[in-house]
Amino acid sequence: KQWYQRRVAITAGTPGTCYTLLQLPKDPSLVPATSACNLKFLVKDCDPNSGEADAVGYEDEYVLEDLDIGLNILIQRVFKTNFAASWDEQGDENQAEETYSLNTVKSLNGAVDQLVNFFGMQPCERSDRVPDDKTAHTLLLAGQYKDGVECLIKTRIVFDGVVNMKICARSADPALNELLVSSI
Repeated sequence: KQWYQRRVAITAGTPGTCYTLLQLPKDPSLVPATSACNLKFLVKDCDPNSGEADAVGYEDEYVLEDLDIGLNILIQRVFKTNFAASWDEQGDENQAEETYSLNTVKSLNGAVDQLVNFFGMQPCERSDRVPDDKTAHTLLLAGQYKDGVECLIKTRIVFDGVVNMKICARSADPALNELLVSSI
C-alpha cells in the first residue's frame, strides 16, 4: 500500500525531513517483516536570478534502505524485581517452547547479546551477564507487547562448540507465545 505525505517544498542544497506512519497489523504472525522504501518527488528547475520555480517539473524516485520491522520495536522493556514470581503467575498452561541450534553464534555472550537485541526485552536478575568460565546459562527477559500483554521469556543456552538453546515464552496470549518462540 502506498502512503503519501502532504507536499513540502525543499530547495536544492537545503536538508529536509520526511516522516512516515505505519499501521501495524493486528495479526502478530505478520511481524517481523521487511518493507521496501522509495522516496518519490517532483523536481522543478528554478530561475537562478529570481529563485522562482518552474510551473512544471518531472517526477523522480530515490530507492532507500529497506525498513526492517522486528519484534524489538513491538515490545517495550519491563523491569521485573521477581522474575520467578511473574513466571509462576503466568502458569504452565500459558507457555510455548522450542529448541534451536545457532550455528553462526560462537559463544554464550554472543547468544545472550543477540537474543536481548532481537526481542527488545528487559534482561532480568542480571541474566544478561555471563561469567567467562560457563558453558551453560539461563537468560530471563520481560516485556510488554504493543497491545499491552505482558510477556516473559526464559531461555536455557548451552555452548559445546555450537550454541543450543531451549526458549520458553509465557503470556496470556497463546498466539504471542508461539510468535516469540518461532521467530528465531
